[in-house]
Amino acid sequence: MKILRLSSKEIQKLYERYYYNKKRVTEKVRKIVDDVREDGDRALLKYTRRFDKVKLSVKDLKVRDNEINGAYQNIDTGFIEDLKSIINNIEKFHRRQLPKSWKIKKTEGVQLGEIFRPVESVGVYVPAGTAPLVSSVYMSVLPARIAGVKRIILATPPTKFGTVDPHILAVANLLKVNEVYKVGGAQAIAALAFGTKTVPKVDKIVGPGNDYVTEAKRQVYGYADIDMLAGPS
Repeated sequence: MKILRLSSKEIQKLYERYYYNKKRVTEKVRKIVDDVREDGDRALLKYTRRFDKVKLSVKDLKVRDNEINGAYQNIDTGFIEDLKSIINNIEKFHRRQLPKSWKIKKTEGVQLGEIFRPVESVGVYVPAGTAPLVSSVYMSVLPARIAGVKRIILATPPTKFGTVDPHILAVANLLKVNEVYKVGGAQAIAALAFGTKTVPKVDKIVGPGNDYVTEAKRQVYGYADIDMLAGPS
């Protein structure tokens, strides 16, 4: 194990660098969020060209059903079999966590209790890039599905070819998620929080991401619920 012995001055420089970087990210994300809120799909296409280096049209933003259904053809069958086993284990775990509504009669005319109801819609952010985080799909979709959420939406960055990683689509298909959007980064979070003509607004946003995604979740909290502000991994 490598041990770093830093002076107080060196530690202070690290703090200052972190503060500077955080401030820079905050300002950039605020601009992106405001753009998406005001310009909707047009802003999504602009940032997709800038950050993902691919030019899409509005009709390309939503993944077509035939793309989702055909994803199996591009991946190994062993992956699907392993995935089914993983899904089975996760379902068993989360079904045990499912809370139940209850009430008791305290006195005449007075009842105490809790009612648990699912939100109507959830947006799942799935990081992609060089290493698509396929686990984010089933780890986020399954709890929502088990809780009874009616509408589950996926947002994930497109590849340089304007497609979505087939493994992500295969998992979405297996979990019966038929709304997948080719949009990533802070702009995806903003779209899910405020809605655009193409991307619907959701009640809650879940899923990990980089500093920009995390900051976007922080900024839109209140317009939509979020799961957490994940730290770096």
